[in-house]
Amino acid sequence: MKRLPLLCLVVLASAGVRAEWLTLSGTPGDAASSYVQVEPTSVEVEGSNRLVSLRMSLPEDRTERDGIRFRSFQARAKVDCETRSARYVSATYFGHPDFVGEPVAVRHFEEDDIHPMTLAGARDLVMRTVNAACGVRPKEAREQPRPEGTLLPR
Repeated sequence: MKRLPLLCLVVLASAGVRAEWLTLSGTPGDAASSYVQVEPTSVEVEGSNRLVSLRMSLPEDRTERDGIRFRSFQARAKVDCETRSARYVSATYFGHPDFVGEPVAVRHFEEDDIHPMTLAGARDLVMRTVNAACGVRPKEAREQPRPEGTLLPR
């Protein structure tokens, strides 16, 4: 009988650890259309660079430039706030929409193996992701009070 409350506590605690995805475009769960999401709480600040998690589900199969055939992917991207550009650091590809099933491939890209961040030709979504990531300030800066009347940068 003591196991049931412990099991409930573990389930509730693990639910709090789950990623909260913000939808930039499309309708999540709709396998007939594309959607793009980012995880705002995953952004890591490294000087003028940001690391951000994102994912995209597509209405039909696509083949990556290295020949990987996929239907959805989750990735980690490095955003350079000075040049306003982004490149993939890693990507996990799935053969089904909505990131379901075993990955068909997992890739990690070295600094010299540049894979610019593209989202199926949606340049505006790439720029929205860059803008959102660059809007995240370092933890130290968030903890310091702003002088009266100072606005946050956009």
